[in-house]
Amino acid sequence: MLRDAEYHPLTKEIFELRHGRPMAACQAVLGAKLGARQRAVLRLALSFFTWRTLVREAGLTSAAAAKAMARAIEGAAA
Repeated sequence: MLRDAEYHPLTKEIFELRHGRPMAACQAVLGAKLGARQRAVLRLALSFFTWRTLVREAGLTSAAAAKAMARAIEGAAA
């Protein structure tokens, strides 16, 4: 569904109605004490496309992908 939302306006609208508020809340809570660069990396970390790349294409486990993104967010503080 998310892949199709990039190209299909109605699918995008449905996705945003179902998942927009929860994702925004996750970003707000997780990013509350982060700097601007860290929040940008957090946004990347919460993207479906990031997870698809890390897990399906790069072959990481979900746990390894989560650790990699956590390190990336920490590293963005510098």
